[in-house]
Amino acid sequence: MTAPGAGRRRPALLALLVAAVAFLPFLRGVLAGRAFYFRDLARHFFPLRRFALEGLRAGELRYWNPFTHEGEPLALPPLGYPVDALQILAADERGLSLLLALHVPLAALGALGLARRLGLGSAASAGAGLVYALGGFALSTLNLYVFLQALAWAPFLAWGLLAAAQGGRRQGALAAVVVAVALSTTAVELVGQALFLGAVLAAPWRSPARAARLAAACALGAGLAAFVLLPLGALVGASGRGAGFAPDVVLSHSVHPFALLQVVVGGLFGDPANLAARYWGQNFWPLGFPYVLSLYLGATVLALAVTGVLAGGRWRLGLVALAGVAILVCLGRWAGLEPMVAALAPLRHFRFPVKAFFTAHAAIALLVGLGLDALDGRGPRAWRRLAVVASTLGAVLLLAAVLPRLLPGPARAFSAAFFPPDMPWPWREVNLGIIARDAAMGGAVALVVALLAVGVGLGRVSPRLGVVACAALATADLLRHGAGLNPMVTSAFYSLSPQMSAEAERMRAEGGRVFTCDVAQSPTYLGARLTMGERQEAWSFALVRETLTPELHLGARLPSALSLDLTMLTPRQRVSSPREASCADLAALVPRLRTAAVRHVISLDPLPEGDLALHAIARPSSTAPVGIRVHRLRDSPDPYEVEGGSVSARRDRPGDVELEVVSPRASRLLLRASFAPGWHAFVDGRAASPTATAEGHQVVAVAAGRGRVRLQYRPPLLAEGAATSAACALLLLWLVRPERRRERGVGVS
Repeated sequence: MTAPGAGRRRPALLALLVAAVAFLPFLRGVLAGRAFYFRDLARHFFPLRRFALEGLRAGELRYWNPFTHEGEPLALPPLGYPVDALQILAADERGLSLLLALHVPLAALGALGLARRLGLGSAASAGAGLVYALGGFALSTLNLYVFLQALAWAPFLAWGLLAAAQGGRRQGALAAVVVAVALSTTAVELVGQALFLGAVLAAPWRSPARAARLAAACALGAGLAAFVLLPLGALVGASGRGAGFAPDVVLSHSVHPFALLQVVVGGLFGDPANLAARYWGQNFWPLGFPYVLSLYLGATVLALAVTGVLAGGRWRLGLVALAGVAILVCLGRWAGLEPMVAALAPLRHFRFPVKAFFTAHAAIALLVGLGLDALDGRGPRAWRRLAVVASTLGAVLLLAAVLPRLLPGPARAFSAAFFPPDMPWPWREVNLGIIARDAAMGGAVALVVALLAVGVGLGRVSPRLGVVACAALATADLLRHGAGLNPMVTSAFYSLSPQMSAEAERMRAEGGRVFTCDVAQSPTYLGARLTMGERQEAWSFALVRETLTPELHLGARLPSALSLDLTMLTPRQRVSSPREASCADLAALVPRLRTAAVRHVISLDPLPEGDLALHAIARPSSTAPVGIRVHRLRDSPDPYEVEGGSVSARRDRPGDVELEVVSPRASRLLLRASFAPGWHAFVDGRAASPTATAEGHQVVAVAAGRGRVRLQYRPPLLAEGAATSAACALLLLWLVRPERRRERGVGVS
């Protein structure tokens, strides 16, 4: 007899187990108090988010970043994605890392719930959830921050749309809330794919009423997120993105057809446990390193997905079609999509086709759930199919692993074409061995699954135990590959050295902006890097940090100018070209530096004297043997200037500046800070209109004598977005109101 409450405890225990397994790649680092650092996290997302959080702790809503590109709107709004509000409890890199890592088990739970909603069994749903959360694409989105947040909510979004399609105002309201949360992450490319996935599963074409309910839920969700979406839309519209990218930019980071082999060979382009130091896929990506680190799913996952396709089901064909279209989009220019992108202007607002692999990843995870469910209830036929597919894939991978020894001539020809041309031959042989071992391990897991399937078919293993074992083996294989994709470091890794901290304090006192010569193009850096071995990634990051490279300079509170643009949201006049960033032609760059009020130039290489004067060479231990050179730029103008008068700052906060101006005549106050829609000026309390110079700086007209000028930044459409969100929230409350019961009259007989 089942104990009371046992039926309710089992789903909770299953969810807890799935979440715990999904968190395993980060458990050791989190317990040690470590933080993520790889790629965009350290260079962009963590510094900007910490800057916004420091403002919240000080009672400020920071929508303006005055420290980068002579000032620009903050790409991550201080109040947007609701879960990020928890970061205020631990507003450092460790806290940010923990909350980000928790999105992986959240993704697993979302996919588990979606699979259950689709009618799959508990073990099959758990398998689908773990494949979704631990696949290479999912774990790779962690270092892209907002993409992982969107990926975590995507299955909840599809789940909500399924509920909304089946009717009920409360179900529609719940779907709208999930749509709003997903959109608030700002990862619109992934959210758009999730909406499409949910729509396909909900089948709106079955009835006009169902289509109307889905459209209403999506519209209400967009309205709830309007306080994020409308300012973001204004920001994008005023940037280069608003005009659209060139087709070659749109299609950069297209997936090379050969790169699809990474789906079954995780180590195809590098050592998964140490991609920072052992990566050799430069020939396949335009910038040498992929935008998404891994596409790995493994032979076992693919075998289970094929089993799901062959098992039938009303939504399997839709998932197969979605995965096929997504892979075609991923191929991008290799699939001949350039004429389509050139012809259709809306497509030029997005870039990097590899992002479309999200749809293939999600579809395959659900097909895995369908395959496991078929194994649990369809009898020996499904197990025979799994045995055939898994043994075939496993054998192919094992054969590929031994081919270099069986066919040394072709293996050498492959190495010559595959690896970077400057890689020494001994390294090629070692790295080819790493690829072979990785393929063999994935193939071995698939063969174990095939043997397990044979055991079930012969009646030696129960089907339920076989399903659990298959899900466990697929998960173990994903954990094997994904454990090293997101390395962690101590929080001291983000701290500026005492030497450069002292230099930063001095530069702040002297005023003006800072320009950092691009570390990646420095001859000194490139020469020393060859001697670093496996330390090169940590050492390289230390150089980027110590040279106050944007956005890592935010902690030092030093305004910068003319850095490279990582987001393509900054007007071109305020960014440097790669050649300018290298400081190779300093004479041509100096006029732009002076116009931007740059007072200090930081480099790793000696720079010619004349316009510059070497002030100091800092030698932090973390950057040895390379020193950091700090130069003063002679005759650099002040950031604030009025002709014949003086300007002093009374208030200087992000997005809120108050100046005291003394001018002998009616004149113009020049602020060498970037102009953007949303800036408002007040001269002695009266509204004024700031204008832009040819260089994109701000100008305010002032009268003769002493006066005060205050400039404040309010994001365009923020008020309209907040009003829209508030109105939609009221509508939401009305939709979830409790039903009133009709009172029956009591008659007297």
